[in-house]
Amino acid sequence: MLISALNRWRVCARRFAVVVVVLMLLAGGAAANAAPSGEQLSTRVVTDPNHAWVLVNKSRPLNPAQFVPRDLVSWGGTGHLLRAQVSGAVSQLFAGARAAGHSLELVSAYRSYASQAALYSSYVQMYGQAYADQISARPGYSEHQTGLAADVGNVGGGCGLTACFGTTPGGRWVAANAHRYGFIVRYPAGYTHITGYTYEPWHLRFVGVQLASDMKIRGIPTMEQYFAARPSIKSGADVLAADSAGVLWNYPANRAGGFGARERIGAGWAGLKAGFVADWNADGVNDIIAQWKSGTLTVYRGKLSGGFLSPVTAGTAGWQAMNITVGKWHGGHRFPGVVGTAPDGAMYFYPNAAGGALGARQQIGNGFQGLRLAMADFDNDRRQDLLVTTAAGNLMLYRSDGAGRFAQEARLKVGNGWGAVAQSHASFGFQGTGTRGLTAKAVDGRLIYYSLGSGRFTGSRQVGNGWQSLSVFR
Repeated sequence: MLISALNRWRVCARRFAVVVVVLMLLAGGAAANAAPSGEQLSTRVVTDPNHAWVLVNKSRPLNPAQFVPRDLVSWGGTGHLLRAQVSGAVSQLFAGARAAGHSLELVSAYRSYASQAALYSSYVQMYGQAYADQISARPGYSEHQTGLAADVGNVGGGCGLTACFGTTPGGRWVAANAHRYGFIVRYPAGYTHITGYTYEPWHLRFVGVQLASDMKIRGIPTMEQYFAARPSIKSGADVLAADSAGVLWNYPANRAGGFGARERIGAGWAGLKAGFVADWNADGVNDIIAQWKSGTLTVYRGKLSGGFLSPVTAGTAGWQAMNITVGKWHGGHRFPGVVGTAPDGAMYFYPNAAGGALGARQQIGNGFQGLRLAMADFDNDRRQDLLVTTAAGNLMLYRSDGAGRFAQEARLKVGNGWGAVAQSHASFGFQGTGTRGLTAKAVDGRLIYYSLGSGRFTGSRQVGNGWQSLSVFR
């Protein structure tokens, strides 16, 4: 190694600040619905030291404090110990890095209560307790004691265990790909006030592929935020609807093909022409985009703790005449935008450059007078497509080229009888993790779920009725 054992411990233990984390975990609550595996989260899960999701930080010690994992193994014949599953995941991570041209090494792994106690004591003797608490975890409060944490670095010691590791090719690859192997960068930059720890791009925490991927997709950077989350719109499978009195309801999906009890989340929506759900500002929390009969387009940004911020105007006038859909039409853009048709049938794309107001529109088609639109990745190629219902009730697929235009190809008919469908929208995870589909309201008030494979519907079933008077969000 290029650094001494003591220095290695020192940089690994560089910590400061104390954060008080309040977990709002209720059975059937938002965190439970957010669980990627469908498991009902409870306080027991995040406090159980044997569980891969155990939450440990400066204000949450392990219980028991001298916990020792039952399945520690030596990684790669070295002296580094990890839980068996984590050891295999590290090997897969390193193999993936090598295939991408990066050579990584394991620098630190499991540390016992006694090892952490000795390290902490040495800092108290050298610097005094106040400063020691800023740079070192107390025994029983260290993630390394769980056997789920691994400190990684570049072979050869480039940057060592310092923040500049995140700027190296290997460090950048780790940040972009760790979730594929079940890891998160546990202490990201800018979140010391939440985690209690400074930026450590080398410190990886195993949470499993499903949870790591869910955090990545939803843009939730820390475990504290993930497990404390109680957003009003809990998942991409929820259904929002405004009733005739203007009350806004959320019907939370149970991830097993049904819904839980509806929850009132707002009022004053009687003047709505159409509503849409999207992560407008790419912060990992779903927002509401409201198209008003008055002609304005406004965005209500969702809060991680529930509720919404004051509305932001995305479009000022003329929207009452537009037929629109919302989504990430341009694959190279960070934020979702709007695709809409004018009364003369011209179709426009309105980019959203900064998660606020829309930019100048770009015409992308014509001949769409009076046709209904829905945006979804129909063929599962990670590009949003348009599903257009014709006057004859045919559902036509207009595939995207990923750059805000239509693919140059013949339009494919993917359904018929859609004249009886009043509105539809993409749904994610309704029947379990990874499932895709469309949720549609029929003109007779039935709610129907259409499951999607890759480029075709794989089935449909009724999931509700009596929705005639409800304006279902898309």
